[in-house]
Amino acid sequence: LGRGSAACLGEPAPGGAGMTQTSLAAAPGEPAQSRLRLGLALVVLAALCYGTLPSMVRLAFAGGADETAVMLFRACSALIVCVALALASGKPVFPPRGLRLAGFFIGLVWLIGAYSYVGAIRRIPIGVAVTIFFMFPLVVALLARVIEGENLSKGRLAGLVAGFVGVLLAVGASLGGVDPQGMLLAAVASLGVAINITLSVRVMRGSSPYAAMVMMTGGSAVALSLLTLATNLNLPTTPLSWFGLLAAAGLFCVAMTCFYTAVHMIGSIRASVVCNLEPVMATIIAFLVLGETLKPLQLLGIALVITAVMLVQLAGTRKPG
Repeated sequence: LGRGSAACLGEPAPGGAGMTQTSLAAAPGEPAQSRLRLGLALVVLAALCYGTLPSMVRLAFAGGADETAVMLFRACSALIVCVALALASGKPVFPPRGLRLAGFFIGLVWLIGAYSYVGAIRRIPIGVAVTIFFMFPLVVALLARVIEGENLSKGRLAGLVAGFVGVLLAVGASLGGVDPQGMLLAAVASLGVAINITLSVRVMRGSSPYAAMVMMTGGSAVALSLLTLATNLNLPTTPLSWFGLLAAAGLFCVAMTCFYTAVHMIGSIRASVVCNLEPVMATIIAFLVLGETLKPLQLLGIALVITAVMLVQLAGTRKPG
């Protein structure tokens, strides 16, 4: 839930002044091909980190940690990284005053989505949770249609249909053995990040992406800190679960940093297409680390969702006419 919002939709990178897949002009003395290869390597690393994260969260849960502990460590770590990135790049740490309240509110929306996703990971197979959650680019396309009146091209419409069929296959093959509450939480997570993307694009256009992320992660950290005062915070009780908790927070920060860097190096379109590796990697790593297996129909559903997201992304890059 920390990937660049516009990047996952094939739009210009926030704060990137119209950076797209054509913006590969290399810095002085830096060959364009080397820049492209490095950018692609960074976004693959980001997808690998995002894909590994659910398995680490499951390890944290196995040792007694709860959703609040996982989210508190993630939000605080991400806040520190975002402040450091803003300072290192010479960008403002906070958005303009007029956008700060909106940024804080968006952070609460991000928290609801991320908290729900973590809850889904606890209750249902990771492959199914990631498949339902990964519908968020398609939900964003629908929100753009409803809120902004954007036309749905044939490519986007085909992507939406394929995506929902994919989710139906993945979920339908799981009925009877999967907690309905977990599937509902994954759907809430997908909707939450879709709303976050739709709103945060406006905040990011008025400031740097790091400043917008500072407000989002900062708002989440404050809300989670208050929540820990009102409830019991269940921390891990075993070394392996502590490893999972810390690894989840670290992987999130590495993934976020690599993804933003890649977007600014190779453009949002290339980065967004490669980020579609995440569900595949999450499913493979869940099998290797946790021994989770999926049925053939569930794997077909994952493939359909990935194809659908790519259709929506690529259709969004074509100019009308």
